[in-house]
Amino acid sequence: MAALPGPLQPLWALAVAIAESAAEIATASALGSWRASAYLYAAADQAWGADGGGGPGGWRTDTTGSGGEFRFAVLLAEAATARFVAGDGYLSGRQLATDLRHGAAWLATGALLPQAAQRP
Repeated sequence: MAALPGPLQPLWALAVAIAESAAEIATASALGSWRASAYLYAAADQAWGADGGGGPGGWRTDTTGSGGEFRFAVLLAEAATARFVAGDGYLSGRQLATDLRHGAAWLATGALLPQAAQRP
């Protein structure tokens, strides 16, 4: 992540942490869903704190700068993991967790950012 522009590094780190936390949740307990987003949102709710995602001060409804930045980090985590997850086609939380971890690792490389053109 060192190659990321300075202002993006905290958001990227948060997105990676959310994806990694989602993987831990998938490993430790079933949410009754095989959708990766359910685990990402559960991780985001835990990271946000007291109001989680849905309360009056939740990350989904907070209109302050920090709420918007947090939602952006959740979207980054979704985008990174979407490339690896198999939709709802999982037989175990462990299998889903592996794909979520792959998404987190890929995101940590800064791969979602456009790469500078290489000159010959």
